[in-house]
Amino acid sequence: MGKKANANAQPAAASDKSPRQITQIHLGSHRIAVWYASPYPSEYQQDLYICERCLKYTKTASALHTHACQGGYPRGRKIYEDGTAGVYEIDGKQELLYCQNLCLLSKLFLDQKTVYYDIGSFLFYVLLARTPRGLKFVGYFSKEKSSVDGNLLACILVLPPFRGQNFGQLLIEISYELARRDGMVGGPEQPLSPQGFHSFRAYWRRAVVNELLKDGDMQIVSLARLAERTGIRTEDILFTLDDLGLLEFWRGRHIVCVANETVRRVVSERWIRLAPRMDIEGMVGRSAGTSDCDDDTL
Repeated sequence: MGKKANANAQPAAASDKSPRQITQIHLGSHRIAVWYASPYPSEYQQDLYICERCLKYTKTASALHTHACQGGYPRGRKIYEDGTAGVYEIDGKQELLYCQNLCLLSKLFLDQKTVYYDIGSFLFYVLLARTPRGLKFVGYFSKEKSSVDGNLLACILVLPPFRGQNFGQLLIEISYELARRDGMVGGPEQPLSPQGFHSFRAYWRRAVVNELLKDGDMQIVSLARLAERTGIRTEDILFTLDDLGLLEFWRGRHIVCVANETVRRVVSERWIRLAPRMDIEGMVGRSAGTSDCDDDTL
């Protein structure tokens, strides 16, 4: 679907804009400079006004003001909520227009993205933040309903105004939690952008270190066991352990054989944040439906 995860800083490419391209979007109270071109119809240029509820795009603020949303809000079925945010699972086949609009919007901030209209084989996990002004669209991740490569996540985006609040980590954690509940081991679609790699490395470090600290002072753990318990694919665990200096090779295979004291020293030296962003109690199970609610509540 797209091979690069969201960036944390505006790329240099954003300054190279054709006069016919969209240069900024208006989304709620935010005016956001875009980073890349997106295949919106050619008559849409310069400023784009986007509805926060249905992501319909218009040419003018007055057109957006008079536009009437179709369908419920939030869309999809709620799979997570905490005091600050909610995440909703949306089937690309059932909400075709909404998901197409979502893909067009995300291309404005993702360098490599190739699927905009043929999205029926994808699920979208939309993150809405609770604010004093109501629910606000923050970002999303998508994944294939069936990935032959074991990808748990295809695209991930957090809009620029909401970065630095750990929303990206929340989306990553939820993607792995969903995989664990399905008994899957996997990872993000490759290759990752430098910013995407940084975000996933932070998650891999936290998940692996927390797992190592669970089972007493000294332990010998295989990569396969760590993969099973974290849901992280073996090559990503191997990279993480090697990166942290916690990997050993014994009798022809890689093993982890470290004391908790060593792991905690690594945590301190690398400034690894152990607390997850996701509240595991916030994962909710709902029967499939088109919408859990039709108002601005979580």
